[in-house]
Amino acid sequence: MTYRGFHYRITMPLLAACYGAWILQGSRADVALPILFLCLIVVVFTFPWDNWAVRRLLWEFPDERLLFRIDRLPIEEIAFFVLQTLQVSFLTLAFCATEPISNPREIVFTPDVMLRLAVLFSAWGIIGVGSTKWRESHVNMSYAWHLFYWFLPVVIAQWLFAAEILMPRIDVIVLSTILIGGVLSIADVWAVRRGIWFFDSRQITGIYIARVLPWEEVAFFFVTSLLVAQSILLFVPAELR
Repeated sequence: MTYRGFHYRITMPLLAACYGAWILQGSRADVALPILFLCLIVVVFTFPWDNWAVRRLLWEFPDERLLFRIDRLPIEEIAFFVLQTLQVSFLTLAFCATEPISNPREIVFTPDVMLRLAVLFSAWGIIGVGSTKWRESHVNMSYAWHLFYWFLPVVIAQWLFAAEILMPRIDVIVLSTILIGGVLSIADVWAVRRGIWFFDSRQITGIYIARVLPWEEVAFFFVTSLLVAQSILLFVPAELR
């Protein structure tokens, strides 16, 4: 089984289902640009994170299962970023359309919000520098650290400046996250068992789901789905939230 075969069998049919749900709820052309822009941001933000991990051999892909790589990343892995972003975006917007909210809020960056963001990202940098020795002595935490240190500050930042937008849609955010994160986790078990990708046992904690999938990998699908669900709500026109 190749990585592109995984896309043909799993991620693309899932995308079609999410797109169909969005179409049934009345799609709008004016969300195309925000969704494409979000896909671009996701690729730019995730590429260095994933590329570094492959260089560290946190996870790797057999070359015979791939078309080609850009630096260390398979083109199929980059495609996965886009496919997951589209899946979560379409499903989130479909859920929003089933029950529109009145008086949707706009994003406002007040001085207080900017101060909170400055404190958050300053703490992010300090923790990153100050934890160097700890990370060197806790190699088995590499995946967990790499995941949460990179993504959680962005999730928190969105709540700092857009809580009034996200809170009314917390049910939609949670539902999209659980559905896409759950389906992709199950699909990942299937893929790992077929050797499409694998993990370095020294850099994970050793707790497995279904005997083959590190819990960190499951957390990855849920954290990234959460981030996309929140992001698309902030990107689309207010009346579609």
